[in-house]
Amino acid sequence: MTNPTEISARYDLTNRIFNAIARRYDRTNCILSFGFNAMWHKKLIGEVRKVPNGNILDLACGTGTLTKKLARLQSVKITGLDPSANMLSVAKKRLGTKENIVFVKGYAESLPFSEGSFAVVTVSYGIRNFADMDASFRQILKVLEPGGRLFILEFSLKAENPAKYAFQMFYIHRMLPLLGWMSTGEKSAYTYLRDSVESFPRTQEICHRMEQAGYHEVTYKRLTPGVAVLFTGVK
Repeated sequence: MTNPTEISARYDLTNRIFNAIARRYDRTNCILSFGFNAMWHKKLIGEVRKVPNGNILDLACGTGTLTKKLARLQSVKITGLDPSANMLSVAKKRLGTKENIVFVKGYAESLPFSEGSFAVVTVSYGIRNFADMDASFRQILKVLEPGGRLFILEFSLKAENPAKYAFQMFYIHRMLPLLGWMSTGEKSAYTYLRDSVESFPRTQEICHRMEQAGYHEVTYKRLTPGVAVLFTGVK
């Protein structure tokens, strides 16, 4: 694993935070997103359905929420990868033994797969936590087959509308850590979430970094109500 970013280093060098919140992670996500998380996943999967998707890597899969939904696509094989042992344990218990799903412990900066292994790579709320985002983009590009696609769902604050931005900042700073703490008992996990969301690069910068890593047809779409963005890129 490469050196963590400043935010990651401040809170979590060993995945302690994610291991601690694993059992209550999905319920808390639903609460914090006011239920929009399911709609955002549906949008992502709808885009995946439009392209060749036989082999899918669900990167930073966490407890397997998106992995399970992707596995319902016709004739697919899903690999879920995450560095948190507790998250993967919850995912395995939730999904049981399924022929088209395998889980692997690992990091985005050093993917344990051969070149051209996947038609699609998905990342749901994960790139904020990558120790080295640019190295991760290059690793993902390597394991994608030619013409393969990367789909990234991530929180991204929008500054264009001052009133909406002020509300977003109030929610991120005040409500999110409080609700996360009340739901999981882990205050540091959701102050980390607050800081990582607030420091996340603007959409144009993410697109630029994807292009610098070698992706083509890089686009993004802001999803209702405007705090989540779906990025796409093609190898």
